[in-house]
Amino acid sequence: MTIENSALLFQGILFLSLAYYYLKKPPKKINHFYGYRTRRSMANQDIWDFANHQSAKDLWHLAIVTMITGIILLPFDISFKVLIQVGVLLIGLGISVWHTEKEISKRFDKNGNRKP
Repeated sequence: MTIENSALLFQGILFLSLAYYYLKKPPKKINHFYGYRTRRSMANQDIWDFANHQSAKDLWHLAIVTMITGIILLPFDISFKVLIQVGVLLIGLGISVWHTEKEISKRFDKNGNRKP
């Protein structure tokens, strides 16, 4: 197994592990070190809990996509397959942030109160 193939599998396994941990052990209190940290998500505890739950689900799905991408790329003999997987990961992270913010907007007003 080449170093590139090892990196593909390692990245997928690492990201799956991190996403699983984040699903099982979400941050309980608002903090600046761990969790989905945006100005909006840190407005109050209710938004914080919702945003971290939503973000964890999105990251789990992204981790699965990243792992599948790595597995699909394994048999190909191209020198930049790790970059393809990193690109999928970065695009997915952007989509995850966008989706989480969209879900926050659906459920909370600008003052941080739940919408009826």
